[in-house]
Amino acid sequence: MLMQLNLRSLDLNLLPIFEALMREQHLSRAAEQLAMSQPAVSSALKRLRISFNDELFVRTARGLIPTARAIELQTAIKPALSLIQDGCMASHFNPDISEQVLSISMNAASEYLIAPYLFQWLQAEAPRMKLTLQPDHIDDIPTRLKEGQLDFALDYVAFDDSQFKSCVIAEEDLVVICRQNHQSIQHNISLEEFQILPQASLVPRSSQTHKLSQLRGTPIEQLMGKDLPKRNITLYASSFVAIPNIVAQSEIIAIVPKRIAQQYNQTHKQTLKCLPLPFSYPQVQMKLLWHKSRDGDPAHQWLRNGMSKLASLLP
Repeated sequence: MLMQLNLRSLDLNLLPIFEALMREQHLSRAAEQLAMSQPAVSSALKRLRISFNDELFVRTARGLIPTARAIELQTAIKPALSLIQDGCMASHFNPDISEQVLSISMNAASEYLIAPYLFQWLQAEAPRMKLTLQPDHIDDIPTRLKEGQLDFALDYVAFDDSQFKSCVIAEEDLVVICRQNHQSIQHNISLEEFQILPQASLVPRSSQTHKLSQLRGTPIEQLMGKDLPKRNITLYASSFVAIPNIVAQSEIIAIVPKRIAQQYNQTHKQTLKCLPLPFSYPQVQMKLLWHKSRDGDPAHQWLRNGMSKLASLLP
């Protein structure tokens, strides 16, 4: 308890003066190094002696000789002061030697499309960094961002809270997909067909994921709200990535991001039709979200800039 009381009562501004006295072992030279007057340093030394209940330095004709207690304190104080100074002065990030872990939450479709490019970029620019991708349905993403458990969230829904910032890194088109030889659909799909035909969709997302947005439902439901036409949902999938393969082997239809459908067709020799939606919808924006406390972090700034450029390379 006594040590805790001493720590609370200690003026931390005295520690750099103590460190200068240990380094110079001379009152006048320490004052010069600190850009302080000699009387001010002498006064600080008196306060240090009271705080640590020790003489700390013995005056001699040649200067100051530290006591055993002062040497003991120096062992603990010098590394701590160095860490504080380095932290306060940090203004540069060197990706070549950084061993940080980049943690991002994103949905499976974004992971499928972006993760290969993201990992290749990190391997080239920051080879010692590690990458952790979290699903977008983990609990309370805002709190994880605030507490540093996540660096970023990649999503199409922003947080309605001034603590969080975002930037749009890509825009996404939506398409209705069906298999090439679908029995009912030829070149386009009418609104009536869209409402009647069986559809696949994503499992609705709980608002617990994004407690600040209070949004529920599937992505298209969150995007359009009450303006979304009625749908005949007969299958709920856990990921956009699974839906094209299901659609390609059935009479079911679905709304998916255009890039997902294109990627599937490139791999599976154009087995899907990609049709315009039979109604208008808001532009889908892929947003990079982070907590404002990370704004000034040089590593975070480097990552934000890199990820924004990376997304522009998507097909």
